[in-house]
Amino acid sequence: MGQVHVVYNGRTDDLSMEDVFPSSRFSSIGIPEGTVPAVINLNVSQVKNAVAQHYDVNLTEFEDHFVEMNPNGNITVRPNTTFGC
Repeated sequence: MGQVHVVYNGRTDDLSMEDVFPSSRFSSIGIPEGTVPAVINLNVSQVKNAVAQHYDVNLTEFEDHFVEMNPNGNITVRPNTTFGC
């Protein structure tokens, strides 16, 4: 199972999928019971909701964050950035 890499509030955390998507929160995140959370069956809203709940903050804290579903099974959640001049 992959990891969730989160850049939030000036720090970077590498979290397990189990930490971010505990089965006790499935219904509040919109994940059907019995599902194994993975890149192939999650959407951006579910990821942002799960991360906000993990940090115990309002979902608006992650509204401007970018969610990348990586082919290796990892998820990256980071602030949107602009590159270049």
